[in-house]
Amino acid sequence: MELEGLDALLAKLEQMEDGVEEDVNTIVKNNTIEMTGETQENERARFIKGYWTGHTLRNTKTQKLGALHYRTFVDSEYAGYLEFGTRYMDPTWFLRDAFYKQRKKFQEDLDRLVK
Repeated sequence: MELEGLDALLAKLEQMEDGVEEDVNTIVKNNTIEMTGETQENERARFIKGYWTGHTLRNTKTQKLGALHYRTFVDSEYAGYLEFGTRYMDPTWFLRDAFYKQRKKFQEDLDRLVK
């Protein structure tokens, strides 16, 4: 029994593997950038107590850590206190809410890629 086109099929599968990795990287990157933007919008809308200076907003960034690995982070010293609150202050969820909103969209984007 002889199979014709096996080499072409294997070459095409190899090409698809490389293309999928690039597509997934693009999806991860774009979703991280969108989550950073959503976090910044949440900060603008929710930090309304009169002492907001914009320091947290200016220090909300997207960072590439490696292939397929990006993160949104807030590099202000007190962002954790704002996010989770203290015993004197209620939490103001700006990063958490952006994460949960973006997570759903990220999963939809990956599902669309696979199908």
